[in-house]
Order: sequence, then C-alpha cells, then structure tokens
Amino acid sequence: MTTVRFGSCDAERQWRPEGLAQLPAVRDRHAERLIQGMDELQAVLCGPEDVLLTHHRPDPAFGEVLRAAGFGGRQLQVPGDLAETVEQRLAAHGLPPEAQLTGARAEPYAVVPDTHAAVKQAGLEAELPALDAVRLVNSKTWSTRLDLPGAGRIVTSLDQLREAAQGPCVVKDPYGVSGQGNIVLDSPARLTMVERHLRRQQEQRQDRIELVVQPLFERQNDFAAHLTVGRGGAVVWHGVRQILNNGHSYRGSAAPSPELLSRLDRAGYRETAESVAAAAAAEGYTGPLSVDSMTTTAGELIPVLEVNARLSPALIAQRLGVRLRLVFVPVPAEGHYARLANALDEAGLLATANRPGVLPLAAGTLAPPRGWLFYAVTGAADDTEPEPDLGPVLERLV
Repeated sequence: MTTVRFGSCDAERQWRPEGLAQLPAVRDRHAERLIQGMDELQAVLCGPEDVLLTHHRPDPAFGEVLRAAGFGGRQLQVPGDLAETVEQRLAAHGLPPEAQLTGARAEPYAVVPDTHAAVKQAGLEAELPALDAVRLVNSKTWSTRLDLPGAGRIVTSLDQLREAAQGPCVVKDPYGVSGQGNIVLDSPARLTMVERHLRRQQEQRQDRIELVVQPLFERQNDFAAHLTVGRGGAVVWHGVRQILNNGHSYRGSAAPSPELLSRLDRAGYRETAESVAAAAAAEGYTGPLSVDSMTTTAGELIPVLEVNARLSPALIAQRLGVRLRLVFVPVPAEGHYARLANALDEAGLLATANRPGVLPLAAGTLAPPRGWLFYAVTGAADDTEPEPDLGPVLERLV
C-alpha cells in the first residue's frame, strides 16, 4: 500500500496549551523558516511508490539526488497559505490535485491539532492516537511524574520555583524542544530575571505556571532509546542512538559505543525505556516514541530526560542505520541544494545507490543567509571510520 508522509516538525509549539506562561526567549523567525523545511527529512523513509507532502515547493534536484541514492518517492507541496501548517492546509484543501492518493496510508511526523482533520479531508487511512494522549505524553511534566532516577520537580508557582532553585539547576518548559525552553539557573540574578518574566505574564494575562526544575548535571553521554508503541500496548524496540549535542542543541546522531551499550545493558536501560513506552500506551498513545537519556561525569545514569512521542531525526537515522549530522552553513542564494549536490558529486563524496558517501537530507533547510545542512553518512559500518571532510566542498559554495 502507498504511504503518504507529512507533518510539521514544530509539533511542541502546537501541543502547547493556551494560558501557559513561557520562559524568556528570543524569537528567531529564520529558524522557524528552516524548521518548516525539516519535513523533507522524511523523504528517506519513502519507498518508490510513496509520497511526501511538504510545506515548501520541493527542489527538483532534491528528488533526483534521493532517487539516485535509492530513496524516496514523489515530493509534492501541499496547497494553501504558507503562513499555515501543512496539517491546516491539508485539512482545508485536501491533497494536491495531481496526488490521486485516496485510500493510501498516512504516516504523520506527529499528531498535532489538525492531523485528524487533515487525514480525513485527504481521504487517507490511518489509526491515530487521540490528540489529548499525544499532548500528555510529550509533556515533560508527564515524564517527570514517572519518578525515575534524576527526575526533576514540577513547580506551579513562583514560590515553588524559588524553593526548588536553591542551587545550580535547569528550569524547563513542559513543551520545549532541542534546548528551546530550557534555562540554566546558576545565579540569583538569573532566577530573578525568570521570576520577573513569569510574574509579568501572570499579571497581564493571568497565565498559569507549570515548569520542571531539574538538577544541573555535567553530561558525559547523550543518547536516546527508540521504540514504536503499537495497538494493544505492544512495544517494539528499535535500539539506542548516541546523540551529538552542543549544549542543549541537537547536532546529529551516531551508533553508540560498545562501552556505552555494555553499561546500559548492565543497568537494565532497555527494560526502563520499555516501561516508559508501556506507560505511554496506558495513556492511549500509539506510534513512534523516543526516550532521551544521559550519563553524567559523576557516573550517574539519568534514564529519562524527556519523551518525544513523534518521529525525530535520530529515529530516522536509526531506521536507516546511518550517521546523521547537522551543521550550519552560509547560503548565498536559492538553488543551493543543487550546487551542493554537484560539488559533492565532483569530489566523489555524493552517496548513490552504488557508492557510499554523503547524502544531503533536505533542501528546504538551506535558506539564505544561513542554513541547516542535515546529511547522512552512508556505508559506514561503525564510528571508527573517519568522517568525510566537507570543508573544501562547502568553501566552494560561498
């Protein structure tokens, strides 16, 4: 059966309830534009007969490169206003006229407020969990209440925040992602700044406070367990990916080291992650699920930092068995993806069906003046093999 993939990668923003106070943050509209282009990462999960519905108009070079590497079906832009999400546009307009996909199976990136309506309007088949279950399981409040080692404290008032933040700690928004919505409180001045910001929202909008305060751990390894929660609570284990972070920001993933896997086996980590998935199933959730975890330099294992009940770049890499990297690159003009693919090909680095190498995974994230380059390294059996040097290729594009 044909699979239709689609979905916004800013699901956390759409899960956020109304009237919930937010931590101080600077809005980055360019980053929001790049996140819209991240839906193209799903193309490598598509078979030849499948379709990916995207926010932006697909770059023709993107489909050509993926097909040459043995991935991807068709990529089609969803009709409607670009100011709206893919789900909103599908719910309002249905499939693009050229799609002819009625009765195909839908595989959304995440279930957000308009996903059910989008699937119905498009005439697609899907067994989706209820939105309330998805929103609940993705909240850091829910994962904190599992009360596993290293769990933080839930605070719902300024007095509780002040009491919980007696030493260096991290305060987290329940619906933050990739470091957005996390603030390190390492001084009285920073705590005062956060309090002032929250109090203003209480006074002006009567927003309620719901935050998680967690100890400030010194990280050694970041990693994630990837699972699928099926109907009837069945849990499928996909494995562990080592997560490459810069601070709290995602920079890629790779196969975990044998030493880390051995340690996790001794600690019963898989059983703990599967128990989290079972708890999510008990709430009514079904679908892809990742459990973010870490070890500390003090020798602790923190089995649950947060739960992502959605698809993710690391889960995509896990399914493909490749390394995945994210780097920031200058983008002088549109059409950068085709130039990048040509430069990689000329350098003998571009992955094809017959040649391992580097496969750029999205064109929509390469937007001027500075873009995000997601790429997979194919054909590397493990992380002892050296990374391809992209420096000379990227220098040619500036």
